[in-house]
Amino acid sequence: MTWRAVINYPYRLFLLGLLISILSGCGTTSSFKRPAPVVVSETETIQSNLMYQILVGEFAGVRGEVDVAANSYQQAAKLSKDPNVLARAAFISLYAQQYDEALEITERWQSMAGNKIDISRTKALIFLRQEKAEAAVKEIEQLLVTDGKIERADIGSLAQMLKKEARPDVAVMVLALINKHYPKQAGLLLLQARFETDEKLFKAAKNHIDQVIQLSPDISDAYLIKAQIFAAENNEKEAVAAVALAVEKRPQDYHLRLQYARMLVQMKRYSEAWQHFLKLREVMPRDENILLSLGLLSIETGKADLAKQYLQELIDQGFHNLQAHYYLGRIQQSQREYMPAIANYERVISGQYMLDASIRSAGLLAETGSVDTALDKLTTLKKGQDNSSQVRVTLAHGEVLRNANRDREALSVYNVALQGSPENTDLLYARALTAEKLDMLDITESDLRMVLIHEPENATALNALGYTLADRTQRLDEAKEYILRAARLMPNDPSVLDSLGWVYYRLGEYAESIKWLSKAFAQYEDAEIAAHLGEALWMNGQQDNAGKIWQRGLEMKADHPVLLNTIKRYKK
Repeated sequence: MTWRAVINYPYRLFLLGLLISILSGCGTTSSFKRPAPVVVSETETIQSNLMYQILVGEFAGVRGEVDVAANSYQQAAKLSKDPNVLARAAFISLYAQQYDEALEITERWQSMAGNKIDISRTKALIFLRQEKAEAAVKEIEQLLVTDGKIERADIGSLAQMLKKEARPDVAVMVLALINKHYPKQAGLLLLQARFETDEKLFKAAKNHIDQVIQLSPDISDAYLIKAQIFAAENNEKEAVAAVALAVEKRPQDYHLRLQYARMLVQMKRYSEAWQHFLKLREVMPRDENILLSLGLLSIETGKADLAKQYLQELIDQGFHNLQAHYYLGRIQQSQREYMPAIANYERVISGQYMLDASIRSAGLLAETGSVDTALDKLTTLKKGQDNSSQVRVTLAHGEVLRNANRDREALSVYNVALQGSPENTDLLYARALTAEKLDMLDITESDLRMVLIHEPENATALNALGYTLADRTQRLDEAKEYILRAARLMPNDPSVLDSLGWVYYRLGEYAESIKWLSKAFAQYEDAEIAAHLGEALWMNGQQDNAGKIWQRGLEMKADHPVLLNTIKRYKK
C-alpha cells in the first residue's frame, strides 16, 4: 500500500469541506475600525487544534513520515466526533502498523454508529496483521456471511484479503476456523486446500480436496490443486492424471488443455501431447506456439514431412520464429534439400540455436562445393565466442578441411586450438583421427591415450585406439583389449562391432570375424564395413558371398577408397 492509496479522492473532498467549515466559523470583517478583542471559545480552540492535527498528518504523509502522520491523526481522533475523521485515523494507524492504536480508534468509531462494513473490514485487517485468527474470523463473518453461507464471489474477496493481508500460516488457521463454522462448503474447502498446498501441508490439502470432489465433482480447480500436490511430491503420473480429469471437466478451457499438453511433453508422452495440440489448433489456427509445438512434436514422433508442413506454415504466416527456422533447416538438411536448409539456418541470427545453425550452414556450404566460403564463415564466427563455443567452431572448421582432403591444414587448425586448450578431449580426438590419415601414428596414439586419461570410459576413443592398432600395427592383443572394453560400453554400436570383427580378422580368426562383421553390416550398411566383411568372407573361402557384399558396398558408395582398394587386391 502507498500513501497515494491512503489519500483517496473522496476523502480529499471531505478534508476540503472540513477545512472550509472550520474557516467559515472564524468570521470576517469589512470595517476599517480597530477590531474588538477576540474571545476564543473552547469549541473554537478544539476545532483549531483538530484542523492543525489533520493538516500535520496529511503533510507528514505526503513527505513519507508515516509515524508522524499516524500520531497526528490519533490526536485528531481524540478531538473529533466525526466518524470520517476516526475512519481516516484508524486506517492511517493500520497503515503505520500501529495496531493497538488503530483498534482503539476503530472501537470508538464503532460507538459512533459508523459504517458497519468499513468497521468490520478495518478490524479484520487489524486482527489479521496481529495474527489473531479467532478475532479476525468474527469480523470476516460480519463482512461475508449471508443467510448462514458465504457466496462464491465473497470467497474470492476472502481469498484476496488473506493473500494480501495475512501470513500464509495465519490464513490457513483462519480458513480452518471458518470451515469449522460453515462446514461442507466446497468453495471454502477448496480455498483452504489452496493455502495448505502453498504451505506444503499436503496431507491436509489432499483431505480437503477429496471432500471438495465428493461435494462438487465438477469443480476442475480441485483436480488442478491435486495435480500441484502430486507434482510437488514428484509423482508425475498422478499429477498428469489429475490434470487430465480437469480437462475432462472443462473441455473448452483451452488454457487448461495447453497446460496439460505441455505436461505430457515434459513426460515425453509426445503422441498424446500431439493430439491435444491438434485440438488446440482447431480453435487457434494462427497461434505461433501451437504451430511450433505441432512441428516439434511431429519431429519427435517421426513425422518429418508433417513437421515440415507445420513449421513452413508458421513461417508463411509471417512469424519470424528462430526455432522454427532452425528445425525446418534440420529437416531439409536430412532430406538433402541443402539450399533451402542453408537459407533457414541463415535466418537464425540470435539465441540458443544461432551457433549450431551457423555451423550447420557452413558445413552445407562446404558440401555443396563452397569450401572457402564455408571456411571464411567459420573464421568470422569464431571471433567473440567464449572458449567452449570456439572449440565447437574449430571442430567444424577442421571437419570441413578433412572432408575436403586438406588434412594438413586441419592438423594445423587443431594444433593452434590445442595451444589454448591442451587437454580438451574433443580437440585431441579430432587431431588423432587427422594424424592417422597422415600416417602420424605416434600423434594418433598419444592423443587417444590422453583422451583416455581424462575419460577412461570414453568408448569412442577406446574403439578408435583399438582399431588403429589392429589396422596399422601388429599389436593385435593390445588392440583387442581396447575394442572389447569399447564393446562392453557400447555393445550394439556398428563401428565397435566392425572394429571387433576386424581385429579377429587380423588375428586370423575368420569365423569369429565374420560373425561380428555380419552383425555390424546388418545394423548399418556402410561401404567400409562391406569391404571388411567381404575380405573376411574371401579369406574364409566364401568368394561368391564376398563378391555380393562388395557389390552392395559399391552400390552405396562407388568411390569409397577402402572398398575399391580391397576389391583391387583380391579381384586381380
